[in-house]
Amino acid sequence: MANKKKTSRALIPTKARALSAKEFLDLADVPPEIEWFANITNPQTRRAYQNDLKDFMRFARITNPEVFRVVTRAHLIAWRKDLEGRGNEGSTIRRKLSAVSSLFEYLCERNAVVHNPVKGVKRPKVTNANEGLTPALSDEQARMLLDAPAGDTLKGIAAKLIFSHLGYG
Repeated sequence: MANKKKTSRALIPTKARALSAKEFLDLADVPPEIEWFANITNPQTRRAYQNDLKDFMRFARITNPEVFRVVTRAHLIAWRKDLEGRGNEGSTIRRKLSAVSSLFEYLCERNAVVHNPVKGVKRPKVTNANEGLTPALSDEQARMLLDAPAGDTLKGIAAKLIFSHLGYG
C-alpha cells in the first residue's frame, strides 16, 4: 500500500508551477484567432503567416480578432483582386490565401465560425504547377531506368554514369 501511494505521488509534479486562478481565467478568454497563431511553432511559417494576415487585416480594416468571425467570401475575393492589382505573383497570392484559410480552418474546428470563407475563392494558376522544385524523373527517364541493364554489366555501368551525370545517382 505504501508503494502505491508513493507511485501516485510521483505522478504529480511537485516543482512545477501551477496556474493562478487569474492566469487560468485569462487563458480561457484567449480568442481562438490568437490561440491559432500562438500554436504555429515554425519560425518561417509564423513570420510568413503573420505578414499575410497583417496584409489582409489592413485591407479589411480588422483591428479586433473577433472581426474575423464576420469575414465573408466577398471580402476575400476583393482582397485577391487587390493583391492582383498590386502586382503580386500568383504563387504569392496563393500563399496569402492559404494563410488566411489555415486560420479559418482552425476557427471552424473551434466552432468560432460555421464555415471557411476562403473555400471557393479561386486561386491564381501557377505556371509549371506540375513541375516542383525537387528534381524528379520524367516519364521517359523512368522508362530508361526500368529498362536499364543490370549494374554489373558494361551497359549497366554506362547507364549508371549517365544517370549520375543527370543528377540521379
